[in-house]
Amino acid sequence: MKFFIYAPDYDSNSGGSVVLHRLCHLINQVEGYEAYLVPRKAERIKFNTKKEFVLSVKNSLSVTIKRFRELKVHPDWDTPVCKTSQIDGNNEVVVYPEFTFGNPLNAKNVVRWLLHQPGHFHREFQFGAGELYFKFNSAVKDFEYCYSKTSSQELKVIYYPLDIYNTEEVTERKIDSHIIRKGYEKDKVHKDSSICIDGMSHHEVAAVLKQSKRFISYDDYTAYSLFAVLCGCESIVVPNESMTREQWYPNESDRYGLAYGFSESELEWARNTKHKVLEHIEKEHEKSFDSVRSFLCETSKHFNLI
Repeated sequence: MKFFIYAPDYDSNSGGSVVLHRLCHLINQVEGYEAYLVPRKAERIKFNTKKEFVLSVKNSLSVTIKRFRELKVHPDWDTPVCKTSQIDGNNEVVVYPEFTFGNPLNAKNVVRWLLHQPGHFHREFQFGAGELYFKFNSAVKDFEYCYSKTSSQELKVIYYPLDIYNTEEVTERKIDSHIIRKGYEKDKVHKDSSICIDGMSHHEVAAVLKQSKRFISYDDYTAYSLFAVLCGCESIVVPNESMTREQWYPNESDRYGLAYGFSESELEWARNTKHKVLEHIEKEHEKSFDSVRSFLCETSKHFNLI
């Protein structure tokens, strides 16, 4: 039974690309299954602003160029690349991240991996009937669409570079730092002297975090908030006004070490639970493989491929 995972280049700074490549690697560790990466190509979307159109054109040109060279992969992972433009076999499954528009590989058996809310990035989506959906974690809201099924199980696959983010070689904490990413529309509350880590490499980010007293994230969902906790600094997420802390992360363990806002109760919660973060992440690493096994089993049954 073969799985084809529609993915961009491996980019250690992009959580989406990391987990897509990691899923491929983990599937290939299970006897009886094969997984391949398929290079992502440009997809049709609706443009709400002129800026979105320009960015899409740039992205399309970039993606087209990438299709004429090898897909970038993690050198130590088992992630073979397939350049097939269509998947025709009845015993094959394609896995698309939720932002993929339509079914560009014309696959019969389609899984959508909801790494974020459908429609979040392009304000629209196009899925098909009879698909199978898996949520990444508790932050993704329940979703039903067009005679498809949403699994009750999460497909949570993580890979955090714990060798980089830790409290080793911590220097005196004299600075604050922050990240913008997808939170660019939120009002800015960081100090003028705060260091922005957007665009930095992991080693550069870790060096900043190990000097930081406080780290602020404007992005609701980014692993860098946890990386900050692992490096020993206070980690705060600027709240989304339309979302409570329980709506933000329904599972309490996903909020360990993080303050959702600047209230004293949230800061105290972060201080009192930060010691649980490393253990929680290590367990999530271990559970990733079990999650993939459950995913393979349910997918096989859903598409009658056993």
